[in-house]
Amino acid sequence: MLSLLFGDPQSMAPLSFGLLSLALAGALACLFQRIWRNFRRARIIEDTATARLRSAPQGYVELEGTAHPLAGRQLLAPLTGTPCVWYRYRIEERRRYGRRASAWTEVESGTSEIPFRFSDTTGECLVDPRRAEVVARSRRVWFGSHRRPRQGREAGFLSLFSGRRYRYTEERIGAGRLYLLGWFETRRGNDVAPAEETRRLLRRWKSDQQELKRRFDANGDGVLDGREWQQARRAASEQVLQRRAARAARPVVHLVHGGESADHPFLISDRPQAQLVSRYRLQALFALAGSLAAAAVLAWLFASRY
Repeated sequence: MLSLLFGDPQSMAPLSFGLLSLALAGALACLFQRIWRNFRRARIIEDTATARLRSAPQGYVELEGTAHPLAGRQLLAPLTGTPCVWYRYRIEERRRYGRRASAWTEVESGTSEIPFRFSDTTGECLVDPRRAEVVARSRRVWFGSHRRPRQGREAGFLSLFSGRRYRYTEERIGAGRLYLLGWFETRRGNDVAPAEETRRLLRRWKSDQQELKRRFDANGDGVLDGREWQQARRAASEQVLQRRAARAARPVVHLVHGGESADHPFLISDRPQAQLVSRYRLQALFALAGSLAAAAVLAWLFASRY
């Protein structure tokens, strides 16, 4: 059976044998990485306790609640025009290579990066979906004869006979139940100390020497002396105090985002926890089966040749 698929290893040219062996070894490495990644995500979901927004600690949390669009800003999926809080889409064109060969080539894609609201029975926060791994329940694939689908969706039957065909893929999460696993952070207007904020403002002023001298070089000698520099520091300090007073009146913002740690995946899904765990475990098992098959073929190649 394997000889029919790959040929006789003993009669393979050294280059062909080496390339096939490298391809199988690379596939093994990728499959092992997927096994680890998916099993680990399933364990993290199972081991992380669900928090409430009112009492959620700063840091990595699991939340369950409801997704809402931002007030006064309804997001629409670009291909179907369906209201949602998050979307991802892809447009592919079927291109011919030679007389018979053809392949789907991506010509356009995009992912929503607009924050949306999230609430549970105890509070509300914003979700920044950038860099999130999103598992959406709604995923549609259809075909058409135009670069952009007309009137949201095309039946696609007539496009089967056209010279150019397009394939559209759109994933969406609408307003409703949502699962989050990410970094919870409370951002206040005055988290930075006044002295540090003053230093940052002065560094920004120093980056534009011409403007700095125009404002504070009183004697016009082209250099800020000690007295003139103290005047610049007082002006920066006063400006910082004014800004902090204005920010203090703003409400506190709670935010869920991806954080900076690669060890903590940022997950967004409109599927229940149990379905997510089953999905990741099933993907890990498929990757395990694939790795066993690749390892068996690699072992057969070397055993047959040597």
